[in-house]
Amino acid sequence: MDAPPPIGGHLPGVFKEASDAFDQRVKQRFAIGTDEAVLRGELAREKFVVKRDPGSPFSFTATYTANELVCRADWRIGWSEFAGKIATIGADYAEICL
Repeated sequence: MDAPPPIGGHLPGVFKEASDAFDQRVKQRFAIGTDEAVLRGELAREKFVVKRDPGSPFSFTATYTANELVCRADWRIGWSEFAGKIATIGADYAEICL
């Protein structure tokens, strides 16, 4: 079993509640106006994969996937930046089990 990333660990509830809690945690940690380099640095340390996301309302998406025996969990953070600062940010968590 893969461990969750530190920012995504110990989420309360299941599915929707956990996703909402993750979104709030990310928005508190990386508030609008935060230096984007701080966000990118932490995501790199936590092993998120960052990519440009032109089809999304966000410019960038970072994902982390953990696999268990019969389940897969995904943490996703999306953001846009302006002048090196976070302009918009949002996150979600999803779990799929067989």
